Amino acid sequence: MHLINLCLSLYFKHSLLSLTYQVIAFSACLVHLGSEGVRLGLGFYGNLAENMSALFGFLITTIIIQIPLTVFLAVNGSFLNLPLEYVFYTMITVFAIEALMKTAEREVAKYINKIQQEKVADELEKTSGKSPKSGRKTLKKQLSR
Repeated sequence: MHLINLCLSLYFKHSLLSLTYQVIAFSACLVHLGSEGVRLGLGFYGNLAENMSALFGFLITTIIIQIPLTVFLAVNGSFLNLPLEYVFYTMITVFAIEALMKTAEREVAKYINKIQQEKVADELEKTSGKSPKSGRKTLKKQLSR
């Protein structure tokens, strides 16, 4: 649907734009479609294979390419945006930012959990007076119960 929207909007307003904006609009739409394909492919592969590098590629593509380009296409008044484009660009931006915020929240929670587990293991080491590995083993036993 997004591909159809971009192609049709570019087709209808191409003749109404100046030469400079024709080139900018065409290249922006081309980059937008290319990055969207790469971004979705990385996200799909990363989720299926549980591959973290592909998922971080998805996030980086979203942050660096997708969100700024979508905001540029939505906000720039010289492109004579159709009402449908405003809706699509707003939805894409909102969903991308929501995905980034959920991912950031999940990563922060994992980091805080790791720090808390290390603190508990250190406290167990101090109280038991044994080797550092024994405190971590005790913690793992307690967590598995």
